[in-house]
Amino acid sequence: MNLADVARVHDKDLAGEVAAPEAQGLMHAIMSEEREQLTVARPRRKVRRGLVLGLAATATAVAIAVGAGLPGGPATSYANAAVSIEKTDEYFSVNITDPTADRRRFEEAFRAVGLNVTVKVVPVAPSEVGKLIGPIVPDGFTWHGSIGTQSIEPCSSAFCAKVWMPADFPGRVVFGVGRPAKPGEPYADEAAVDPAGEEALSGYVSRGKTVADVRAELRRRGLKTGYRLVWQYPDGGFFDEAVPANRVKDHWTVASTRPHSSDTVDLYVTPGKDAGPAPSPHPQPEWYDMPD
Repeated sequence: MNLADVARVHDKDLAGEVAAPEAQGLMHAIMSEEREQLTVARPRRKVRRGLVLGLAATATAVAIAVGAGLPGGPATSYANAAVSIEKTDEYFSVNITDPTADRRRFEEAFRAVGLNVTVKVVPVAPSEVGKLIGPIVPDGFTWHGSIGTQSIEPCSSAFCAKVWMPADFPGRVVFGVGRPAKPGEPYADEAAVDPAGEEALSGYVSRGKTVADVRAELRRRGLKTGYRLVWQYPDGGFFDEAVPANRVKDHWTVASTRPHSSDTVDLYVTPGKDAGPAPSPHPQPEWYDMPD
């Protein structure tokens, strides 16, 4: 499609008031494109930037406007054996019917309603099976509107949710759909979520206790221990670092606990004064970074 031609087309041409050659040419070009080509792609990095203005933005706006009103454009609803999605003025309503389905069935539905979404079926704790994880925006979300997910109850499917996400967001978005983890298999988890205050052990509060005390409780329950140091930064940010047991002192304080797998619990530990200065963040690959 020639963007210079797009710039010469007026709104009234698209509305059908004027059957100008330019409008007819534009309509033919858009109708001949695959649905995925109407999405503006963006390069990749970490959760939780905009679009070049001018002709590229104009072309995107035209494509969305035409697609909403013509056959072959983004649909307002779509359903297959895995999921159904309905687009409203404010959000997308998502009902997951088969959490174990091939990820391509989920992607097919999201893309049918105009979203550039990658879906990964990932291992989760039993209570999270069938639920959406995300949305994750690897390159960061700087766009108009908001982005997020809210589950809906009651739900007649495996999982029901409202997904707030701008229909014209050009960046890549990743969702996870939870499947039962195998014994000992690490759980996929929300990225860049402050773990402060979380508790993984029923009837036991770990927050504020020493590493030695919490480790003894895990041993009593027949569970293994993982360790993550939670480094706080002056600007209010944080970075959690997976470390071996020999990097953690018994007298350091546990901030929270989180299930790592069916047989392991991670201790999120506040480093003591003898831990030295906070290191520069070196994020480790997350589930949404892994190749399919």
